[in-house]
Amino acid sequence: MIKTKLSNIGKDIFTVISELVKDTDIINLAQVSPDFSCPQKLSDLAVKYIGGGFNQYAHPDGVAELRETIGEQIFDRHAINYSPENEITITAGATQAMYTAISSFINEGDEVIIFEPAYNSYIPAIESCGGRPVFVQLKYPDYTIDWEAVQKIINTRTKLIIVNTPHNPTGTLFTENDIAQLQKIVNGTKINIISDETFEHIVYNEDNHFSVLSSPKLAERSIVISSFGKTFNTPGWKIGYCVAPEKLMSPIRKNQLFQVNSVNAPLQYALAEFLGHGVDHSAIIKPYREKRDLTKKLFSDTRFEIVPTQSTSFQLLDYSEISNQKDTEFAREIMDNYGVALFPLSVFYHDSIDHKTLGLNFARNEQVLVEAVQRLKKV
Repeated sequence: MIKTKLSNIGKDIFTVISELVKDTDIINLAQVSPDFSCPQKLSDLAVKYIGGGFNQYAHPDGVAELRETIGEQIFDRHAINYSPENEITITAGATQAMYTAISSFINEGDEVIIFEPAYNSYIPAIESCGGRPVFVQLKYPDYTIDWEAVQKIINTRTKLIIVNTPHNPTGTLFTENDIAQLQKIVNGTKINIISDETFEHIVYNEDNHFSVLSSPKLAERSIVISSFGKTFNTPGWKIGYCVAPEKLMSPIRKNQLFQVNSVNAPLQYALAEFLGHGVDHSAIIKPYREKRDLTKKLFSDTRFEIVPTQSTSFQLLDYSEISNQKDTEFAREIMDNYGVALFPLSVFYHDSIDHKTLGLNFARNEQVLVEAVQRLKKV
């Protein structure tokens, strides 16, 4: 019997669950990484550059070819021209980019608005700089933003607003109205925006991903963060990037120089060449969409209620018709008694808000999903 509780661990739920289920027959649907492999061509290019002598330090701002390719793709999507020399920086993953961006602008007593449920790296980064996170709950059950509530908490200490679209882990997306409301709120202020858009290419149902870059006025005050790990199933490579106007990028680069210095060189060259040949994002999305649809079908025969998701590889489950237990306790019971690990959503709230919701990562092999749901049918 595993003794560790799932309550009061909120900062690192996925790692904790992975450690709990190690060397057991529990099916871990809470693992972050997908079962999908990266494109074979990309894997071949990594081998090519590792074996080709590209193993010295890369430029602190990132390999020039990769920055140039990113700039071209952003221009194609948003008609915004970012300078590879001054406004695009390669990072050691999106989490590092987020920490470096926050630490470049937040000092003691500064306030940062974040929306909950929130990805677990935001709050520690803010607090480590002496900043104060100010929380706005996404409206349950559709996890949309109450912009009137945001307006009410804006003050002279507000330095940053962190947005996350597509949202991790609820899978919701910004709309055109969200972009307009955000622009209205920051107009006439000195507030900057950090937009976490790591799932930008994994969007379903013909829904559109409205980046903050869709608004030229927001782009002027925004740092946008993304990741190749999510797009190409290479989270272990830890390569992401951020883009921002030079006035915002300059302090970020100064911090990155001493926090990280250089990001994996051969894999940057591999990504640059891979992207240079053009990428069919519909092919990337296809296995995710198939697994999402399979998950919906499988859970239709259970007592859990599917919460619709527009993006990411996460699926939320409403269990309010099954149990009144707190989500951490119910997740623990399912793990111990039914052999399936799900993550409780309350750990993504600073005050452990409990909407009787659990989550899973559906980017798993079909056999794993089928077996897991067979067990959950007994709940």
